[in-house]
Amino acid sequence: MLRTDGEQIMFNVFEAMKRHDEEPQCQRVEVIEEVVKDVFAEETPNPPLERIMVNSIDELEEEGDHEIEDCLQHLKSSRVDESPKVEKLILNVQEK
Repeated sequence: MLRTDGEQIMFNVFEAMKRHDEEPQCQRVEVIEEVVKDVFAEETPNPPLERIMVNSIDELEEEGDHEIEDCLQHLKSSRVDESPKVEKLILNVQEK
């Protein structure tokens, strides 16, 4: 059924299928709705809230990465290459 400006037209698809050889260009059904949905999805920007949430997640991940890098640098810089304290204590006790 097609309605426009108060007029309505009913199409009988089964009747049209019986007469498919008479006017082939009139029997064509185009898939417009799917194309409109695709174009609408491409041209419609993301809602502001969604953009904010996605951007904030990216920023948090970057901050977390920086924190991890800082912690690793701190661990590397405070690393002790000398022998453990237990060995020092044993050596000190043996010397006395």
